[in-house]
Amino acid sequence: MQLILLALTATISGLGLSPFLGPAGHFAWGVLVFCCVSLVICPKPSRFVLLLLFVIIFTAAHLRYQDLFLPRDDLVKVANNTHKMTVVGTVLAVRQLAGERTQIDLDIESLRDKTRHFDFKQDARLRLYLELGTNLFHPGDVLCFESRVRQPRLFGTPGEFNWPRYLAGQGIELTGWVQSADQIERLEQNRRHSGRIMNLWRQAVAAAIVQHLPQLPGELTRALILGEGKILSSAIRKTLSSAGISHLFAISGLHLGMIGLLCYRLLFHIYCRSQKLLEWQPPQKVLPLVIIPVLLVYLFFTGDAVATRRAFALFTLGAVFLVWRYYVNPLMLLASLAFLSLLINPLLLWQASWQLSFCGAAGILLARPLWQTRAILARPGYIRYCAQLFLVTAAAMLTTLPLVVKHFHLLAPAGILTNLICVPIVTLVALPVGLLGLLLFPLLPSAALPLFSFCGVILEQLLKLAEWFVAIPPLEGQTLFLSLSQHLALACFVAVLLMVLQPYFKGKRFLTLLVATCLAIGAWKIPVSPVESVSLTMFSVGQGESLLLQNRAGQAVLIDGGGLYSPRFDVGERLLAPAFGALNIRKLDAVVLTHDHPDHRKGLLYILANFPVDAFYSGHDCADLHPSLQEVLGERDISYRRVQWGWQLMPFWENGDLLIHSPMRPGVSENDASLAMYLQVGAGEGLLLTGDLEREGVRDLISDTIPGPVSLLKLPHHGSRHSLTDTLVERLRPQACLVSVGYQNRYKLPASEVLDDLRSRDIALYRTDQAGTLRAQFRADGWEIRQWQRGLFR
Repeated sequence: MQLILLALTATISGLGLSPFLGPAGHFAWGVLVFCCVSLVICPKPSRFVLLLLFVIIFTAAHLRYQDLFLPRDDLVKVANNTHKMTVVGTVLAVRQLAGERTQIDLDIESLRDKTRHFDFKQDARLRLYLELGTNLFHPGDVLCFESRVRQPRLFGTPGEFNWPRYLAGQGIELTGWVQSADQIERLEQNRRHSGRIMNLWRQAVAAAIVQHLPQLPGELTRALILGEGKILSSAIRKTLSSAGISHLFAISGLHLGMIGLLCYRLLFHIYCRSQKLLEWQPPQKVLPLVIIPVLLVYLFFTGDAVATRRAFALFTLGAVFLVWRYYVNPLMLLASLAFLSLLINPLLLWQASWQLSFCGAAGILLARPLWQTRAILARPGYIRYCAQLFLVTAAAMLTTLPLVVKHFHLLAPAGILTNLICVPIVTLVALPVGLLGLLLFPLLPSAALPLFSFCGVILEQLLKLAEWFVAIPPLEGQTLFLSLSQHLALACFVAVLLMVLQPYFKGKRFLTLLVATCLAIGAWKIPVSPVESVSLTMFSVGQGESLLLQNRAGQAVLIDGGGLYSPRFDVGERLLAPAFGALNIRKLDAVVLTHDHPDHRKGLLYILANFPVDAFYSGHDCADLHPSLQEVLGERDISYRRVQWGWQLMPFWENGDLLIHSPMRPGVSENDASLAMYLQVGAGEGLLLTGDLEREGVRDLISDTIPGPVSLLKLPHHGSRHSLTDTLVERLRPQACLVSVGYQNRYKLPASEVLDDLRSRDIALYRTDQAGTLRAQFRADGWEIRQWQRGLFR
């Protein structure tokens, strides 16, 4: 047990710290060799040996992580190609998404553009997103299509979800997008492919449910029994998450356990009727092995998801130990499975489902002294069941709380009550009925459909119950964006709460809790990247713009919020809010919208709805803003300030003079009506933010007299050649310039003419598409500009 826990701890530590330690060099290999040699020559087991083992496993895990992200020259060449390519690949898996979208994973066979063919040194997988088209392609099909092929990459913002690492954990190196299934040609069909057979069965069930059930019950039923949770709308997923019951609609140990239990009861009844079988072997020694193939079929039927595969592995190990009648400590079994899964795929460590599964199970096991007390076990059956369900749910929720807050930024206080009602109903009624319908469907479809309908009715009523619970103010889901130190403080405090339940802490519990509480409060208050003077943070938000102005007094002003044109990616929710959490931004003294275009406005909606904001500034009347912006400003009752023509002082700002400018000429374009901002930070030092001003707007800005010297300039309109940037730079002569642009953007910004002009003047240009999020901090000798790397501005 000790060695397993040591190996698991060292592996998690080595993998977890790798993103912050940077590339592994010769030193790491030297440490590994030294420790291995020392372990061989060490005379006898000791604590020193355990330390050496820890260091060896830690270093090996660190090197393994780095090896997984070594750049592949063949993939880099593909990613740098900005043209459409012809892709030929074999379908590995197909998943339905919300609406009519489909996700297809392919093993690439060939990739070429108009001029050349790309060869891969090793296998490469591509995830294709099909916008329109469902139930058309199956595993084993060979497809040909044209698409821009991209290598997943980070935006480079603090707190950002690591999308490339998530895909790499699933073996995906490239992504593509196709509008319609008509643009895809099927070259070959493999009708004997096992995945195709399962996919056809699953699609037939899904089609029958869609045809005979209303939309909402049908989607909930498909999510529960087919594992198609991604078809649920974002509103339904939000309700389930806020109620703490989203785990019931993900194929996991609950489903496999129920199938195993039903199969065991049925087979046990049949087995006991045969005298010969009873004389041959007891049922407890045979039936667990018989059930494994049934679970394996369900695993492939539901799409062979990682979480389902993990639950199947745990069931298989448990069945083998049960057959051997070999007692295994449940915690040791759990730790062994976690260690083995990380050996096979180290990137599972960062998958939310992996973390939640193992932490939830560990929390339930560690809390056994709480829900297996004599006082509870002595109660009548129904009281005992309710009490144990409540305590088990509370233990699982408490253990997974830090992870839920980290991954989903959500606190769901309603979870304990909703799980008390929903878990028994789903486990004992909805799921068995749905699985029975699934079993009957190939033989008696007419008998299966009423079962699916009954299952859908139950799930719809449970969803209404969840909506009712989360509508109660104390139980509604709370959005939380925490810094790294706050996450660690919360996790450590939860760990101590579980530890004090163990018998060996008896008599020391109060003192341990007191010390842990003090340390957690101290860690919670640790400032993140403290602002020593005036700083400007330019977030990397793709082809858009968002800046954060801060001072040593703790004031913060957000200028624009970015915004991609895709309706499925909310820059405010996915990039800015996690960045605010990572940087410990709790409130905004002001939000400024330079002009009402989507790439500056859309990201503000989520921020305004979820963060306290003192005032909102714009150059338009509130009634002239986009309706979505008017709605959130009204709902949150945020003070609205229209900026008058010319330069105006923002009186709340405490460090230096912060001024905001609105063009004096009416009737100009929206870009030329952009607000500009100027901050003087010292003698001969200042920064100028120019929004998306173009030629006329820049002329007005210059003619209206810029209030002081400019040493840091934010280029107008993302570095467009139509913004008189050369004239502005010639007049201001800044030390450095900043520009916010998207990676390989279709506008080819910043313009080559602007780059050549700045290069000829020897003025440094810092770009978000190359460096990610940038922070310019004013020092005694001028501006110091750093980029966000490995959890810090470096």
